[in-house]
Amino acid sequence: MPRNAASKKGSSSRSWKDISQEVKPKAMSSTAWKRLQVGRLKRIGLALVVAIVAIGALRFATNVNHGPRLLNTAGKELPVRHVEVVSDGVLGKEWILNQLDLDALGNNLLKIDVASVQQEFEAIPQVKRAQIEKQYPDTLFISIQEREPIARIVARNASGERLRLLVDGEGVVYEGVHYDSSLINVLPYLDIKGLKKEDGRFLKIEGLDEVGKLLSEAKSIAPHLYRSWKVVSLKDSPHIIVRSRTVKEARFEPKNYRRQLAKLDYIIDYNRSRMMGQVAKVDLTLGAQVPVKATVFTQ
Repeated sequence: MPRNAASKKGSSSRSWKDISQEVKPKAMSSTAWKRLQVGRLKRIGLALVVAIVAIGALRFATNVNHGPRLLNTAGKELPVRHVEVVSDGVLGKEWILNQLDLDALGNNLLKIDVASVQQEFEAIPQVKRAQIEKQYPDTLFISIQEREPIARIVARNASGERLRLLVDGEGVVYEGVHYDSSLINVLPYLDIKGLKKEDGRFLKIEGLDEVGKLLSEAKSIAPHLYRSWKVVSLKDSPHIIVRSRTVKEARFEPKNYRRQLAKLDYIIDYNRSRMMGQVAKVDLTLGAQVPVKATVFTQ
C-alpha cells in the first residue's frame, strides 16, 4: 500500500474527540468588573445593616428590661448646674435657693422628686402655688406664685409677744417676709373674734372671699377711700363693717360693692362740702333708705 494512501487512511480514522477542545476565555471588560464589585459591596452593606439593626433591637430590649438601673447609673453624671427661678412676688432667688437645699436633695437631676419638692414649697404659707420642672441635661426650673395679702392681723404668741400677720383673700394667715413696708402699711387691719392655731400654724379664716372682693373693688375704683380704711370687721357677718378716717363705721352687704362704694363716696363728699364733720355711721345695707344714721360734728 502506498505510503501516502496509508497516511490518508489513518487520518480519516481520527474522530472529533481527538481535536483539542480548549478555548481561551474572552477577557472581562473593566465596566463588567466594576459592576461585579459594586454588587458584592451592596451585598456586604446589606448584611451589615441587618446586623446593626439586630444589635440595636437587642440593646433596646435590654434597656427596657433594665431601665431603672441604667437611669440610676446615668444620674451620677447629671448634676444640677443651673437653677432657674421665677416668682411673681417678693420672694427672691436667694431665698428660694435657701429653701431648696440642693445638697440635701443629692444634687442629682434624675433623682430629685419634683412632686416632693413642690409639696415642700407649697407648705410655706406665703407660697400659694409652686411648679418644679427638670430641664435636661442640668437645669432645675422653679416657678413660685405668692399669696397677695389683703389685710393685717395683730396677734400674740405663747410668750405674749405681739405678732404682725398677714391674710390673703382665701383666709390663709402667714408671717410675711421681704415685703416693703410701704405696701404693708396701707393694708387695713382685720378685726376677728380670735385666731385658732394647730400644729404650730394658724388655721385658715373662713368667709374672707367677700372681704377680698370688697377690698379689691375699693382699691380698683375708689383708691382714695381704700387708703383711708383702717379696720375691716367680720363680727357682724355676713355684713362687713369698715372703719376709716372719714367714716367711723360703714356697713356693707355682700353684693354689688361698686354701687355701695359710689354711694359712700357721695355721702362723704356731701358731708365734707358742708363742713359737717366726720360721718359717724353709714348703713349701706338699707337699700333705697337714707343710709346716714348720725354725724359727729367737729368744733
